[in-house]
Amino acid sequence: MTTYADVFRRATGNEPYPYQARLGEGGLPELIEVPTGLGKTAATVTTWLYRRHYHDDPEVRAATPRRLVFVLPMRVLVEQTLTSVKGWLEKLDLTDDVKVRVLMGGEPMRGPNDWRDDVDGDAIVVGTVDMILSRCLNRGYGESRYLWPIDFGLLNSGSHFVFDEVQLMGPALATSRQLHGLRAKIGTALPCTSTWMSATVDRAMLSTVDAPEVGRDVLLDEADLRSEHVQRRYRAAKQLIELVVTDVENGAEVAKATFDEHRPGTLTLVIANTVKRATAVYLRLARLAPEAELVLLHSRFRPGDRAARVAEAVGAVDPTGPGRIVVSTQVVEAGVDISATTLITEAAPWPSLVQRAGRCNRDGRADAPKMIWLRLPKKAEPPYVMADLDATTAVLESLSGAEVDSEVLGAQVVPTDRPIIAVLRRRDLLELFDTFPDLSGNDVDVSRFIRDSDDLDVAVAWREGVLVDAAGQTMPGRDERCPVPVREFREWLKASGAKWSDMSGVLRWDALARKWVLASGTDVRPGAVFLVDVSLGGYLASSGWTPTGVATVDPIADAEPAADDQSTADDPASVGASWVSLHDHLADTLRAAEHLIAAIEPVGLSPDQRLAISEAGRLHDIGKAHEQFQGAMRAIVVAKSAPVPMATLLAKSASSAPLRYGRRAFRHELASALCLLGEGAVALRGVAERDLVVYLVAAHHGRVRVGVRSIAGDSREPGSEEVLGVRTGDVLPALAVPNGELPASTLDVSVTALGGGTGGSWTDRALTVRDRADVGVFRLGFMEAIVRLADWRASADPTPLKLEADHA
Repeated sequence: MTTYADVFRRATGNEPYPYQARLGEGGLPELIEVPTGLGKTAATVTTWLYRRHYHDDPEVRAATPRRLVFVLPMRVLVEQTLTSVKGWLEKLDLTDDVKVRVLMGGEPMRGPNDWRDDVDGDAIVVGTVDMILSRCLNRGYGESRYLWPIDFGLLNSGSHFVFDEVQLMGPALATSRQLHGLRAKIGTALPCTSTWMSATVDRAMLSTVDAPEVGRDVLLDEADLRSEHVQRRYRAAKQLIELVVTDVENGAEVAKATFDEHRPGTLTLVIANTVKRATAVYLRLARLAPEAELVLLHSRFRPGDRAARVAEAVGAVDPTGPGRIVVSTQVVEAGVDISATTLITEAAPWPSLVQRAGRCNRDGRADAPKMIWLRLPKKAEPPYVMADLDATTAVLESLSGAEVDSEVLGAQVVPTDRPIIAVLRRRDLLELFDTFPDLSGNDVDVSRFIRDSDDLDVAVAWREGVLVDAAGQTMPGRDERCPVPVREFREWLKASGAKWSDMSGVLRWDALARKWVLASGTDVRPGAVFLVDVSLGGYLASSGWTPTGVATVDPIADAEPAADDQSTADDPASVGASWVSLHDHLADTLRAAEHLIAAIEPVGLSPDQRLAISEAGRLHDIGKAHEQFQGAMRAIVVAKSAPVPMATLLAKSASSAPLRYGRRAFRHELASALCLLGEGAVALRGVAERDLVVYLVAAHHGRVRVGVRSIAGDSREPGSEEVLGVRTGDVLPALAVPNGELPASTLDVSVTALGGGTGGSWTDRALTVRDRADVGVFRLGFMEAIVRLADWRASADPTPLKLEADHA
C-alpha cells in the first residue's frame, strides 16, 4: 500500500512535516495557515496527487476533483509553481497521467496545451487570479467572448481551487469566497471545493454573505514545532533595525544604505512598495557601481525578461564572490524561495511585512542576518492605506534592536484596514451568465470583483513598423506582452502625445471591429491590448516598463502571434479539415458526448439532463441543412473541383476557404434551434428536457445563448423578419439524423423578439431553464461546455466522407 509519506518522499526527496502528513491523510481543508518556507505548495499538490491517484480507497480517489487549480496573485509565482509541479510529476512518473496547464495573460488560449482538452482526464491548472477568476465569472480576460461559457462551465464544476497568498488577493478574496458559497447554494454538475492558504490570514476577511463560516483548517501543532527543520526555519532570527531616510522617492539614501550594508558572498534584498521606488533605488545603485551582481525584479516585464530576472534573483550566491543585490517590489514577498542575509524593506501592512521577513534568513543558516526597515512619510505614494503603515510602524518601533523570528512576528496583534470592496452577489452572477455586450458594445465590468482599481493592467507590445504598417499587424502573443497599469499607460500616452504630434505609432485592438485603431487616452481600459512602435521607447530589458525611457526598444524576434477573436459570422470549425457529411458529424458528436458523460460522471446532473447533452450533440448542427450553408459548401466543392457527391448534405469542408453566405452573418445553430421549436420537435419525442436540449443546441458556438442579438441588416418587420441570416419562412429540408429522421421544417424567427413566439420568447425560455432550482447557472454552463467539447472532439477526429474518387 502506498502511503502519503511515500508519495511526498518520491516527489520532493524529503520527509513530510507532520502538518503535511495530516493534509495527505485528511484531505485538503478550506484553510491552511502555515509560516513561510514550510512547503505549503508541495503539501497541497502532493495531497491532491495522493488522494486522486494513490489512495487505497477507490471512493476517496473518485471523490477527489480531477482538476487542481492553483490561483496565484502574481505572474512570477505562476512560473515558479509550474516548474515545481512539473518536477514533482516527473519524479512520480505521472507526466502522462496528469497534464499541467497554464492560465496567464498572454498565454495562447487554444492549441496543443489547451487546458479544456483535459476535461475527462486529470490536470493541474496554474494561473493568475485575474485570468482564473474572470473565467469563473464568465468574462475570461484575453479570451474570445464566444469561449467564455466553456471556461465558466468547466472551472465551476469538478475543480479544487487553491488560492495562495490570500493577503495579496484584494477584492478577489471576497469573490473567491462568494463563488464558493454560491456554488454550494446553486448547485454544480460535479463537486467543486476550495482551499485558501497563507502564512498570514485575517479570518474575518474570509467571512462573506454566502460563505460566512470557514470550514476545516490546518495549522502547525506541537508535533511540527518539535521538528528540527521546522524549528530552524520558524525560529530563524534576524536583528531588526530602523533606517532613517528623508526622501524615499528618489532612492538615493536607500541605495547608499544598501551599498554600505551589503556583504560580499551574501544576498541583500531590498523591497519597495511600488515599481517606481524600486526602479529608483535600482538606478541609483547602478550609479554606485557595486561589485555585487545587481538585479531588479517586479511585475512589469515581458515574460522572457521577467523569467531571466527571476533566474538571476533566485540563483545560488557564490560565497567567495561579491554577492548579489536584488531590488524588488511585493512580487518577492509571496512564494519566491529566496533567503537574504540582509533585508531592507519599506514599512507595509503587517501581513505583508511578515511575508517579507520570511525572506530574510529563510533557511536559518545566515551569519548575523539583519532586517532593516524604513518608515514612509504621509505623502508617500500608495498602494497601501496609511493607517496600516502606521500600525506596522508602531510595532516595528517597539521591536527595533531586538532579535525577531516567525514566532515573535506572528504573535503580534496588528490591526489592518478592511477596505470597502465590491462583493459578488447572486444577482451579479445571474447577470454575468449572459455573455453578450449591451447595445453600446460594453460588457458588464468584472474588474471590481478581481483587482483594486490601481492594479488593473493593459497589455503593451513593442514592434518595428507600427508607424508604417498598422493594418498588417498581428495580435501579439505572450512573449511580446508587458503588463502596464492602466493609469500609468494613460499618462504615458498623454505625455507622449505632447512630445510627438503624430501618435500613429500607438495602436489599440478594437475587439468589436476586429482591427487595430489609433490609440487615445480614453481607450485605456483594463485588458486592452496596445502596439507601440519601438522608436517611441518605454521599455528596457533590464528594468521593464520604463515610462521615462526614450531609447529604442528591442523587439521580440520571431514572436508567435496570438489568435484574434472571431466575428459573429465566423465558422472556422466548418472548414479546413476534411469533407464530412452532416449525418456523420452528428453521429461523431453524439458518440463524443456520450463518452464524455460516461468518463466524467457528472453526479450533480439528473439522468434526463445527461440525456439532454447527448441529444444536443445528436442534433446540434441540423441547421447546416439550410440552403445558405449548403450553398456555401457547394460553392467550395465546385471551386476546388472536389469529388464530393452533390446530393450529400455536408457539415465540414476540406478546404480552408471561408464560407461565403448569400446573407449577412448566417448562423446555422439558430436555424437548428428554430427547427426544434417547429416541425423538427418530433426528434425530441420522449425527451423530458426539451427546452434544455434546444438551448444547448443554440448555444454550441457561444453566439446564441440567453438572447439572440440582432446585427446590422437584420429585420424585425412582419413578413420580412431576418435574424442572423435566418428568415421566417425558410424551409429546412427533411434529413436523416442519428437514430431517426426529421421532416422538412419551416422556420419562424419571431420567437427571437422580446415577447415573441407562441410559447414564449427565446429569452423567456432560456431564463426559465437557467433559473430552475435543479439547473442553475453552474450546471447549465457545464452542460453547455460538454456539448461544445463534444463538437470539438468530433471535428478533430471526424468520420471522413467517402469521395467519388474512392469508388473508382
